[in-house]
Amino acid sequence: MARIRDGKFSPLQIKLAWSALFLWCFLAGRHIPIPYLHDVAKGSAANAELLNAANIATGGNFFSPSLFSLGLGPWMEAMILWRFLFIAKIARDHKIPEQTVNRARNLVMVALAVFQATSLMSRYEIGSLSVGPFSDRVNAKIIIVAFLIAGAIAVSWLAQKNADLGLGGITMFVLYQVIISAMQNRGVLSVAASNPRDLRVLAVVILACVCVGGVGVIAANAEMRLHVNKISIDSGYTGKSYLPIKLNPAGASPIMYALTLLALPQYFAHTVSAVVPATTAGVNRFLSVWGLTNPVGFSVYLLLLFGMTIFFGLFTVGTRAVAERMQKTGEYFDHVPPGRATRRYLRRHVVLLSSLSGVFLVIFTGVPLHFIGSYPNLQYLLTAPATLLILLGVLWLLYEEVGDTVLGTKYVFAFKTASGKASSTKSSSSGALA
Repeated sequence: MARIRDGKFSPLQIKLAWSALFLWCFLAGRHIPIPYLHDVAKGSAANAELLNAANIATGGNFFSPSLFSLGLGPWMEAMILWRFLFIAKIARDHKIPEQTVNRARNLVMVALAVFQATSLMSRYEIGSLSVGPFSDRVNAKIIIVAFLIAGAIAVSWLAQKNADLGLGGITMFVLYQVIISAMQNRGVLSVAASNPRDLRVLAVVILACVCVGGVGVIAANAEMRLHVNKISIDSGYTGKSYLPIKLNPAGASPIMYALTLLALPQYFAHTVSAVVPATTAGVNRFLSVWGLTNPVGFSVYLLLLFGMTIFFGLFTVGTRAVAERMQKTGEYFDHVPPGRATRRYLRRHVVLLSSLSGVFLVIFTGVPLHFIGSYPNLQYLLTAPATLLILLGVLWLLYEEVGDTVLGTKYVFAFKTASGKASSTKSSSSGALA
């Protein structure tokens, strides 16, 4: 701590140290067993392909139960449902304190964690606990759910702390899950290459990965620039100013959240079946059509993927906030009045770019999942294009954050000394860039 106070560690090193600490805590939590939950799966895993994909997207692990098995799933679902229900807008309009809003959002997360914990329990054998007000099995289930909820809260806390103090925010935990999944499935490619029946699917996957990789890199750097007229800036003497919009404003978030939302009804169904055993037959019928291997579930996923792309594109750009800021500062687009007209103008451009990105995601990351039912042994390969895009998105965010940290903490410039020799000086960004 003394070296940090004395400035002997750079801010980037401090962020890396914090991220390493949070990641170590996350890894340790994934190896803490849940009491009274035996790691013996009951029967076949319904919709295992959906759970596998959701695990990669949320950093969870339903197939090796531990304290952190739920991962970031409850937190991500709470965030997206909160915005879908417009609760955040209501809270902003009625001047509800931010602390109250966060508390309500955390309650939503806990409620969703209850459903996910119950769904996870339904996959494994449950022990018995004689101490408690209920039957032995009910007492054990209460303890299991409590532990899993505590783990979900701890993961969300680690993610938020990593966003405040470390690098990558929640994406660091998703990055870890992507790497672990790749290590666990490293032998799938060689098996597919040795089977003539799988070679055609393998060729489709490779083509999709090449397209995703190429377009992902281009979309991360390319942008649409909308000319903005600014007072005392935009003129023939001082140049022009623009409002940049990324070609893929939403990034890889639509994939993660679409998979998370698609798995949510499955968690609800398992919970209903566990609480009301008489509904088991109806729940099984629902689960048989709600998955990536069924046309209904697959179509819903594609619709969610496309819708999430537009939703996150608008959310990332923030058309309302940009229009309000431009109106207050006297900025405007050519031939576009300030206020609502500016907001509609921005929204049209963002929706256009997001729609093109959505079509791309549906074709190259969604369509390959259609073959999971026919090629269950290639499940990981068929999700590879989506996983690759998530990986590229996470790495690009880390790259930008590291660049911002280095640029924002140290600024190196050269100047001529009195003797005419070049010299360099390092100073903090607050002084040098000002």
